[in-house]
Amino acid sequence: MTTFIVGIVIVGITLVIGIYIASQIGSQMTAESAEANAASDLVDALSAGTPWITILVVVGFSVIVLGMLIGGLGRASEGSGPTY
Repeated sequence: MTTFIVGIVIVGITLVIGIYIASQIGSQMTAESAEANAASDLVDALSAGTPWITILVVVGFSVIVLGMLIGGLGRASEGSGPTY
């Protein structure tokens, strides 16, 4: 579970750094040029949050919860005695 959380934090930090770099590059370009508009569009897209990150977080936590349930049920059945 800690690996998943660290992965989410790394993705978040990478997005923040990417937004900052794109913003700085866009501010150095000629106003209303194609390059400045592309950098602005990139900053807008990244700062709005992408839906796939939300999906990955939900799926990741679902896998963790299901893994804990399956592991717990497996241990519970080991101590219940013989199965006929």
